[in-house]
Amino acid sequence: MKHFLIFIICVLSLSACHKDKHEETTPKPDSLPANMTLLVYLAGDNNLDDNYYDYEEGRTINFVDEDISQMMKGSSQLTSKQHLILFVDRKGEKPYFLHIANGDTTRMYTYDTELKSSDAATLAMALRWVKENYPADSYGLSLWGHADGWTISKARTTQHAAAPRKAYGQDTTNGTMWMEIPDMAKALKEVCGDQPLRFIFADCCCFQCVESAYELRKVTDYIIASPAEIPGEGAPYDMVIPALFDSSDKFYEAAADAYHAQTSYGYGEPLSVVKTSELENLAQATKAALTQCVEPLNSNGTNYPKLDSLIYYYNHCLYDMNDFMLLNATTDAYILWKKSFDKAVPWKKMATVWMSSGGYYYDERHVPFTNSSETQFRDFKVTEERYGGISMFSPQNTSTLLARDKQYQEKQRKNISQMQWFTAAGYDVLGW
Repeated sequence: MKHFLIFIICVLSLSACHKDKHEETTPKPDSLPANMTLLVYLAGDNNLDDNYYDYEEGRTINFVDEDISQMMKGSSQLTSKQHLILFVDRKGEKPYFLHIANGDTTRMYTYDTELKSSDAATLAMALRWVKENYPADSYGLSLWGHADGWTISKARTTQHAAAPRKAYGQDTTNGTMWMEIPDMAKALKEVCGDQPLRFIFADCCCFQCVESAYELRKVTDYIIASPAEIPGEGAPYDMVIPALFDSSDKFYEAAADAYHAQTSYGYGEPLSVVKTSELENLAQATKAALTQCVEPLNSNGTNYPKLDSLIYYYNHCLYDMNDFMLLNATTDAYILWKKSFDKAVPWKKMATVWMSSGGYYYDERHVPFTNSSETQFRDFKVTEERYGGISMFSPQNTSTLLARDKQYQEKQRKNISQMQWFTAAGYDVLGW
C-alpha cells in the first residue's frame, strides 16, 4: 500500500501532466532482440489515480500522471535497443500499453474489456504481450501500486476497500481485489520459463519481506524494494529508469541509491536489494540458527521469541529480519547466519524514520497510541547494526496485543504456513 499525507481531493477533470498519442500504433518486433525490455506494471485502478492538492508544491497532482511524466524524462537517456513499456490500468479506463521513448509516449494497444490488474492472469498476459512484441535478451519488471507484504486472505473479491488485504495490486473496479504472491510467482513462471527476469523493482509498500522474496526466487534474479511503507509519489523515475537499464553487474545500486536519496515530506525510505540465488542458502542458515536458538512454542505460550523493541514495518507481522536474529540467536549462531544474509542482501540503506500509518505503538506506560509524526517509532530505534532492510514473520504472545491485533496475528499465523519459506526456514519445526 502506497501511503501519502495529502488531504484535499480535487476535481478529477483537471488536466493531466502528460498526453499519450491515442491513435494506436501496432508494434513491429525488431528483427534482432533488444538489450533489455522493462515492463512497468502500473496497477492504478485505485486511489493512486485520484487528484490531490500538494500543499508543499502548491499544486494539484495525480500520482499516475506524475510518475509517467518522470518516466518520459528518464527515457531520453535510453537507446533504441532499450524498450520501456507500460501496462496502464487506471480508474474508469480500459487497460492499455504505452511505449515510452525519447521523452514521448505512444499508445500501442488498448484492451476492449475491463481487466483486473490485481489478477495474476492479467499480469501474465501483459508480460507475454511485451515479450512477443518487444523481444529482448533480458527483461525487467516494475510493480507499481499498492502492496501489503506477504499477507494472504482467502476471499478473492470483496465490495469494500477496507476488507482484509492481499499482497499486491489493489483494483477497485466492481469490488476490491488483491493479488497473492504465490499466484504472482506461478504466473511469472509460466511466462518466463527458464529465463527469469533480471529484476523486480517493487514501487509499493512492504514488498521486501523474505517470505515473498523466497516465493519469487525462481522468476527473478534480484528484488529491489522497501520493507516499509512508501510515499504515494513513489520512485524518482527520471533517475531510476536509466539506472535499471544499466548492464553492469551492480546495476541495482544506482537505482536504489536514487530512490533512497529522495525524501518526501521530510521522510526517508528504507530500501534493500535481494539476490534470489542466495535465498536457498539463507533459508538453510535461518533454519539452523532458529532451531538451535529458539525454543518451539508450547501450549501455554510462555516461550515466544523475544520481540522487545524490535524494528518492525507497518504492523507486527513484519519484523526486521536482521534485528530479529541479532536479538534471538547466540553470538556464534548470528555470525554464521549473517554471512548468508549478507550474500542474499548485497545492498541496503536504512532510514531512521519513514512515512507510516500502520500498527499500534505503546508508550512507557504501556498505553497504546496510533502512529503520527509526533509519536512515530518510539518503541524501537533503527541503527546500522540492527537494520537488515528485509522483514520476516514472527509469532507473538497475543495477550500483549489489542483485541484487533490479536485477531490479525492469529489469522496470519494460519496464513504463513501457505508460504514456501515456512518450511524452508524451519517455522514448522518451531510450531509457528
